[in-house]
Amino acid sequence: MAMILVTGPNGNVGTELVRMLIADGTLPFRIAANTPAKIEALYGPEAPKVRFSFADRTTWDAALAGVKTLFLLFPLPHPGTARSWMLPFVEAAAAAGVQHIIYLSVPTAGETKLVPHYTVERAIEASGVDYTFLRAAFFSQNLCRDITTHAVDIARSDEIIVPAGKGGTSFVDSRDVAEVAVKVMRDPAAHAGQAYVLTGPEVLDYHQVAAIFTEVLERPIRYREPSIFRFWRTVGPRVTWDTMLFMTGVYIITRRGKNADMTQTLPELLGRSPRTVRDFVRDYRERFTGEAAMKAVKVQTPGIKMG
Repeated sequence: MAMILVTGPNGNVGTELVRMLIADGTLPFRIAANTPAKIEALYGPEAPKVRFSFADRTTWDAALAGVKTLFLLFPLPHPGTARSWMLPFVEAAAAAGVQHIIYLSVPTAGETKLVPHYTVERAIEASGVDYTFLRAAFFSQNLCRDITTHAVDIARSDEIIVPAGKGGTSFVDSRDVAEVAVKVMRDPAAHAGQAYVLTGPEVLDYHQVAAIFTEVLERPIRYREPSIFRFWRTVGPRVTWDTMLFMTGVYIITRRGKNADMTQTLPELLGRSPRTVRDFVRDYRERFTGEAAMKAVKVQTPGIKMG
């Protein structure tokens, strides 16, 4: 079977995708690892990996060698890296003989030129390589990732601190999106040229999300509609500046009611109902409770030196 390369193996979808591919054992794949030692620590020394960085072109040839299907994730979504990293890498993938690119994108990438994913999608379309765009909504897992540190506030102060106001979000579970990616990998031709907008089964504001946390964790979790200033003051010291700017943009969009559109595409592709936010909180409850959950880890952006 054709070799698969997975970029972004530590991201929301990449993490789940690697787990699924390892558990499945039938699809040949290679993990593009910025830090191979981290991959070994997670999955063992036998995990199929290759050292790779978008910022280091000397790593590209070995990563792409023999690859026919590429799972492509944008590690730092702003216009500068779209043009300096992603567009050249798409060209390199096409030149290396990649036949299908599965690109993890965002719902507005089809028409909003200000979104860096727009630029990458158009480059993929122009490359001549078959593609499938997975335009995923806001991930439930963003509430417990080390890079956002939102779980730290829930664990320390029983509070969700995001400046989203009363805006709703069509939360999607990254495990479901990873499952769709595997489905595409098994039969790329059946999904060629498709742009799937993937959302969860419900639209919730953060008051409703806090109520779900309260019920599942069995302790009061509050959402007080914090200001952007309080968000910066509380979360800012724990994250890098690029992460802070990106999160701020996402939550401003949410405040304005632009992050809530739903589709039925995900249940159609899965053949079942997608996971809910309640499912997510139940399955990840240990990330929000106890001393370990209270510790913040400042995650650096791969390939970029941040303060």
